[in-house]
Amino acid sequence: MSNWHLTENDVLYESASSYLDNLGEKYALFTVDPPWHSLSKELKKNPDRVFPVHETDKDILDGFVPKVAGIKKIIGIGGGRAIDSAKYVSLQTGGDFISIPSVIGADAYVTPVAAIRTDGIVTYVGNKFASKVVIDAHLIRTAPPRLNRAGIGDIYSARISLMDWKYARERASAEYDQEIVKQTEKVLSKLRSDRQDIFDVTDKGIRSLVSMHIRLNELQWPFIAMGRTWPQEGIEHVFFYSLEKVTGRTFSHGEVLGTGCIIGAFYHGADIEEMKGDLDSFGLKYHPRDYGISFEEFENAIHRMKATTMAMSSRYEILDDRELSQLEVKKLWDQLS
Repeated sequence: MSNWHLTENDVLYESASSYLDNLGEKYALFTVDPPWHSLSKELKKNPDRVFPVHETDKDILDGFVPKVAGIKKIIGIGGGRAIDSAKYVSLQTGGDFISIPSVIGADAYVTPVAAIRTDGIVTYVGNKFASKVVIDAHLIRTAPPRLNRAGIGDIYSARISLMDWKYARERASAEYDQEIVKQTEKVLSKLRSDRQDIFDVTDKGIRSLVSMHIRLNELQWPFIAMGRTWPQEGIEHVFFYSLEKVTGRTFSHGEVLGTGCIIGAFYHGADIEEMKGDLDSFGLKYHPRDYGISFEEFENAIHRMKATTMAMSSRYEILDDRELSQLEVKKLWDQLS
């Protein structure tokens, strides 16, 4: 695994249409609508190939690979599905990957791994850093503010990840790096200090989210090689993947992570009300009713979390040691209702 090498110097804050018109060479575009329908009207030069993305199924994405033969720049414009599709295809072809998010509700646009699904199970594939990340604030603000505020999910998740890590240290003598913990807590402090700009989706708020997404992934990167996700992802992410498997539906990543953070706090015996106040102050829609799941789906997703970690070849000691009772799950549901 290579060293982390995406920095804020690799981020361009400019118009997506202007950037694409000035590329000067062939490129293939993986995208969704929105934003493609409106963005396509702004371009003076059309892409050489355009691939609408509906899902990140490995077999489907493998079918795109021969269709981009001879094209050296592979660009993803949209949310996580479009970005991860372009990332995966560029990894297979050796092409140059460029990331242009239209919403920053998750951190896929800065990560070098693509979340690809095989039989509904998410697998993180590859090691493909974007050569450039293009942040078009106007484009990002065309998405509903709610979806951009969800970008805090992949940052706030560090609170649960640190709890998981501390638990693993105490129960399984896992390696623990106090300096990494300190740096992570600095990111969480920045998240709180910039909360109003993030809520308002200002230029400063957008830059802040981008900066924190990059920094947390940089801190996490050395642990990925060890099969761990500290200090950025914890069991709140497991709940997200479990819920999508149980329901067969897709959800706003960051919003479900907010629910997962409450679940994680419950597992660890942390102050749920304090955490709910935090999430409410960010304007995050984390209550199950906000994204339309039933109690049965909620319950099934929680009970399937351990199986999800096994399918993903990951491990969280707290899930090894504790399973919530039906009474506890109902109590959690009531606290989130």
